[in-house]
Amino acid sequence: MTTWGPPQLLALDIDGTIKDYGQPISTRVRDAIAKAEAAGTCVVLATGRSVASTLPILEDLRFTGPVLTSNGAVRLDGATGEVLEAHRFDAGPLVTEMARLLPGVVFSVEQIGERRLISGEFPGGIEPDNEHLVSLEELVARPTTRVNAWWQEHTLAEMTAALDESDLDCQKWEFDGVGAWLMAVAAGVSKGSALERLRAELGVPAELTCAVGDGTNDLEMLRWAACGVAMGQAADRIKDAADHVTAEVAEDGVAVLLDHWF
Repeated sequence: MTTWGPPQLLALDIDGTIKDYGQPISTRVRDAIAKAEAAGTCVVLATGRSVASTLPILEDLRFTGPVLTSNGAVRLDGATGEVLEAHRFDAGPLVTEMARLLPGVVFSVEQIGERRLISGEFPGGIEPDNEHLVSLEELVARPTTRVNAWWQEHTLAEMTAALDESDLDCQKWEFDGVGAWLMAVAAGVSKGSALERLRAELGVPAELTCAVGDGTNDLEMLRWAACGVAMGQAADRIKDAADHVTAEVAEDGVAVLLDHWF
């Protein structure tokens, strides 16, 4: 890492990157992010979280920089929480096709500023106080920024096989979780595409960009960045897409990385 200078634009995933799942952001990582910002680097948080679940992180971190949520579908002003950009799409065809191919699948859609619309109960409830159970027709009545689909008691391999012959007009990522699940946004939208628009607006040279992440939905931004960094606990396919690998999130891997520069 010492052969590559400090970035002018630094994109950080949240869960599994600046913090472990269900855990607070460590003091060491907080301090490392603050040092990067103080040095003049534009730090961007880029997450798959919804707007609603990202806002508490911004408040906790006292973050005022650019924020990308829903895998790049939404851009926020970190200082105010104002939505600056939102890419919505008609989820009707996607939901109809997935409901046909994945019997028993349940969906949620994001409507910014409102409770999450869900078509069925999720295992344990994701945000039970912020959910509203509706019919599939109501679920897709308005364009949305993001669709999540959970296929309980099925594996990721089963989901992938079932969707293999489908032609879903969206950008999607599949994950292992409580059952198999999928996140979808508008076609062409990703953390990487959103970061490229931001980079161009800021006038940051492409060779001075860095992105750090751990998941499948980070692949586009790791490939976009001049310096893509995978977390130490990431799967091999994520590490293979990166230029470098830092320590695991439990070992404050983001701070380990940033200490090289700031």
